[in-house]
Amino acid sequence: MRKLIGASLFGLMLASPAMADGKIYVQLPDLSSYQGKEAEDFLHQVVLANIVSSNCPGFEATEEEWSLLTDSADILARENLRLSVDAYDADYYQPAFSALDNAQTCEKDGPSVKPILDELVGLGGSREALPDQDAAYEQFSARQASWDAAPAAAPSGKTKTK
Repeated sequence: MRKLIGASLFGLMLASPAMADGKIYVQLPDLSSYQGKEAEDFLHQVVLANIVSSNCPGFEATEEEWSLLTDSADILARENLRLSVDAYDADYYQPAFSALDNAQTCEKDGPSVKPILDELVGLGGSREALPDQDAAYEQFSARQASWDAAPAAAPSGKTKTK
């Protein structure tokens, strides 16, 4: 059930514009150095950290940390790797949600949530809300629009599993 709810929320997030009053925006890291396989591998880790922190007791993320994870994943997927929304979902989110079927996932992958968040902070991200949420919303909306306007990269045919 939690996977269905999470997948539905993810789909709604991608299909509709962000609501300025429903999301907390944080300073995002500089992820421009992540390209190719390194970007793919880190994207897998960030998405799994998001899913684990949202579904595993004891490894919860704050709303600010959730924004840091999800928006960083979006940057890696849409900006660095130029994935289509469908490829992003199929190659990264679906395997991460499927990992929850394994009873050991929380125990095995939960401890990696904090180090991944720490790495994103070390790259310039923040766990604190930006002071001007309206401006942050406008800036991130413009970034998303640029992704939607750019052609997606050709599908790799790869499946992202751990």
